[in-house]
Amino acid sequence: MTFFSVLFFLSQASAATPDGLRQLHTMALKQSESIKIADSREKQAEERKSRAGGTLLPSVTARYNYTEIDPLPGADSAFRRINQYSALVNLNQPIYRAGAYSAYSFTKVDLELQQRLREQEGLGLWQTTTEGYYNLWMARSDLENIKKLRVFSEDRAKELRERVRVGRSRKGELMQAEAQLASVDADVSRAENALLAAQERVNFIAGADYSPIYGQLPEAVAKAGALGEYLQQAQQRPDVRASAQNIQLTEKEISIAKAGHHPTVDFNANYYFERTGILQDSDWDLGVVVSLPLFQGGTVMAQTREAAERRREDVLAYERLKREVDRDVRILWQNVQTLDKVVSDLKVAQSKAEATYQENRKDYRYGLVTSLDVLVSLNEYIDNKRGFERAVLEREMLALQLQLATGVSP
Repeated sequence: MTFFSVLFFLSQASAATPDGLRQLHTMALKQSESIKIADSREKQAEERKSRAGGTLLPSVTARYNYTEIDPLPGADSAFRRINQYSALVNLNQPIYRAGAYSAYSFTKVDLELQQRLREQEGLGLWQTTTEGYYNLWMARSDLENIKKLRVFSEDRAKELRERVRVGRSRKGELMQAEAQLASVDADVSRAENALLAAQERVNFIAGADYSPIYGQLPEAVAKAGALGEYLQQAQQRPDVRASAQNIQLTEKEISIAKAGHHPTVDFNANYYFERTGILQDSDWDLGVVVSLPLFQGGTVMAQTREAAERRREDVLAYERLKREVDRDVRILWQNVQTLDKVVSDLKVAQSKAEATYQENRKDYRYGLVTSLDVLVSLNEYIDNKRGFERAVLEREMLALQLQLATGVSP
């Protein structure tokens, strides 16, 4: 996270990162194959950079040659030896290789690209763990509310059984309450299954059985910052920067391809410990090798044009990614704005629905409302409570996702 990203994040209202989410992320970080693959690719890029740099450095080679030939007729001389041998050390220093310098620049950009991709994988892991954690919390909260509804429904059914027994309520009212209880039992089963599925998904992310830490339901937070600031920050996301570096890579590829037209110049030096022939008394030699391509069947021009088309493709991909990032941030920001109002409205609705249910319970004892009125108000109360708690958690999740969409990790 850069210094400016930190300043941006601190200047915006955002959801606090729960301890349970940090716990899950820590476990997922150890487990994630994607992060390990990204780490490996970064190390491979480092080695490619070292290898490319090595082509610009001198090479020193020890050599020993031995050759035996069919004896030639005539008197013995240095030219008629049946065995020729030499032991030497060779030094080769590239002086000019245009493609080698471009290739080294290519690997430097490639290393930076892999580092940006590694950062993006880290953000992606936060995205995955955030979604898994909050979905698990929502499933747990939903199950708890449905179980609470079951307790209320069961109490209601017990109360009506007693009232029917003493003739104070109709049997139809009892049947309504028992139907409600059976329906809630089915909802409990579905909610338990949803919780198990959410737990399995989180366990997969963590790579082990994850025992979540939930804490209290988050309190309302301040409004999100201005959309323009989020959009500006999002253009610094690692994947956007990586896409820009892809363009730089293809520009380097064009330079490498064009270098096929350029000459190469190498310096060579040999030191002989022992050798035969007419130069057996010479201990060393120096030389410069110049190679100039004259005709290569048009392959260099074809490679150059191919690299230019790849650059065009990368530019288009970069422009598309920027538009996609802009779209995603706008949608997330608008969703957070909407949920701010939804949470506020549902909080009022839950409070009033609970008060209505409590009043209907009291009024029922005095015969002012029917049993059906009590059941309806009970369902409305629990439905509003479920909706409010889900909206609060969804708002927290979206606030973190909006933060991640700008390239800033929690």
